[in-house]
Amino acid sequence: MPFPKDIRETALVKSGRYCCVCHEHAGRNAEVHHIIQEADGGSNDLENAIVLCFKCHAEAGHYNPRHPRGTKYAATELRKHRDAWWKYYETFDPELRPNDDEKHPLNLIPNGQDIELIEKEVGTLWSNYANYPVTIEIIQFKAQLIAEYVIYKDSLSPHSYELYQIADSRYIVYHNWIHRADYGCARLIGANLDIDPDPPLTLEEVQKNFPELATQAGLSRLRVLEF
Repeated sequence: MPFPKDIRETALVKSGRYCCVCHEHAGRNAEVHHIIQEADGGSNDLENAIVLCFKCHAEAGHYNPRHPRGTKYAATELRKHRDAWWKYYETFDPELRPNDDEKHPLNLIPNGQDIELIEKEVGTLWSNYANYPVTIEIIQFKAQLIAEYVIYKDSLSPHSYELYQIADSRYIVYHNWIHRADYGCARLIGANLDIDPDPPLTLEEVQKNFPELATQAGLSRLRVLEF
């Protein structure tokens, strides 16, 4: 039987609807998976729950030991993935998604020096899966690179982020990640692309959703406490 509604919602909130294994934002496609299946004595409590995207859920739940290919997910590994992501996610909020009437085109050109034409590839950049084809779109925009950082650098699923300023107090983030050495993807956050429409990020959104980038760019949030 599925998880109770309160357990399911708690797991989704603690993960921000991100996959706890590949760290891809799953959104409405997030699935709450039993780390130990009920048929094997697994419970329906939070300790046995992990949020996964479609692809990782399929890999975690459909391993054929009679015809093994790759490495099966162990329950201990899934718990480590989940606990590490939940701990990391406590430090930031999920990306803000705008209403349709809040969208703006990516045609803003910032004022100042050191502005150049940036060219980035988005989509599925490479793949080792025959049924998961490469789909690349090339995006050009004028901006200034002001910060970058990498997380999970030594793992099979590293994520890199680049922060670009495209106008006064308007920013976009280039997110490039690898899914367990199986395929690589990239996206532009704040680019108002047809595949993932959203307006350029404000300084407040960068500070709230990408505090590491904001810190490296010298844009740390200032909060004044009054007692």
